[in-house]
Amino acid sequence: MRNVILLFCFFFAVNSYSQDINYARRIIDTLASPSLEGRGYVNDGDRKAAKFIRREFQKDGLFSFGNGYSQKFEIPINTLPGNANISIDKHPLNPGIDYLIAATSPSLKGEFPIVLLDKKTFKSKSRINRFLHRDFSQKIIVVDKKGITDKKQLALADSLRKNNFLKAVALVFISDDKLVWSISAAFRQMPYAIVDIKRDAWRENTSSITLDIVADFKKAYTTQNVIGYIRGSVKPDSFLVFTAHYDHLGRMGNRTYFPGANDNASGTAMLLDLARDYSRPGNQPKYSMIFVACTGEEAGLLGSKYLASHPVFPLASVRFLMNLDMVGTGSEGITMVNSTIFPRAYDLMTKINADNEYILTVKKRGESCNSDHCPFYEKKVPAVFIYSLGKEYTEYHNIYDKADHLPLSEYKDIFRLVRDFMDKW
Repeated sequence: MRNVILLFCFFFAVNSYSQDINYARRIIDTLASPSLEGRGYVNDGDRKAAKFIRREFQKDGLFSFGNGYSQKFEIPINTLPGNANISIDKHPLNPGIDYLIAATSPSLKGEFPIVLLDKKTFKSKSRINRFLHRDFSQKIIVVDKKGITDKKQLALADSLRKNNFLKAVALVFISDDKLVWSISAAFRQMPYAIVDIKRDAWRENTSSITLDIVADFKKAYTTQNVIGYIRGSVKPDSFLVFTAHYDHLGRMGNRTYFPGANDNASGTAMLLDLARDYSRPGNQPKYSMIFVACTGEEAGLLGSKYLASHPVFPLASVRFLMNLDMVGTGSEGITMVNSTIFPRAYDLMTKINADNEYILTVKKRGESCNSDHCPFYEKKVPAVFIYSLGKEYTEYHNIYDKADHLPLSEYKDIFRLVRDFMDKW
């Protein structure tokens, strides 16, 4: 009989945790699905994601600070909601695969002749000076940095992206690297388009490029953080906080979206999984536990900045804040940003890990304002940022960061590690 009971307990424990993995998978599958539009600002992608997260908070019985878990505010954001098409000598390219259009680009339609700037051009100061006196207002400048080794020449080529000193209608950069998109500068719309094209998609002796870009600059787009909490059993007026950004890059045109499975559906899934775990009978935390799904991280930490400046709970009462961003791998352990600033937290994390042999290592890292912990840290809240390490999955800010590819290699043990840490803090 004793063996039967032990066997039952074993299967219950395994099944109990397998449900956590299944839950995380379901969350990531949903957040990274085409129906949520890349969780950006085209087709209300962020609002659809926020609605989904609110429902999860409601299911788990989390309390809100008012307004149905939502903290709304407005942001300026440039979007590419319509056509985002490019052809080289009338040969269509594949968006997201062959090219990316910068999120700051304006609407632009037409066929334009090109002017090539390459290593021959940048070597000659006289050539550059002649370029400065030409009219490129109806031409596209194509920048090819292949073969350029001089740092000043490379800096000059790169500076075009920021200031377009040749005043071209558009700039095209031929890329030998993996295409990576960003919306961090999309708080404004620039007067010229920028395009990155993969070298294997470029055609030698190209004479013209056709652009069909539809842009929409939203001066005051309403987005929202999603915030819920569980009351502490002993000290309800002291807070432990988990943050994770649920937003991603959204859409680049009507044919391309960025799933953002690792960045940061994975962190959002862990945040919701932790909320679900602490909300179960018998798991109520000693301190009140706050769960913040931040918006606008990709656009410049906008959600966390807004909450830190307009707190719905007293920041002075926060004992510790842990930010979760990109936790879908882990074969090489995790990095703890701000661990050099908070050595006691690092020591506790490494001790728990050593005692339980959860993950390979917890790596130290100093200050870095690279995710949503930063605005709170700047307000004197003790805060760290956890992200996983592993070469088993390297997709980032591209169309290939998909849910069905994400391994969640050490999700289970990272979950246990951060949960145990908060329980003992």
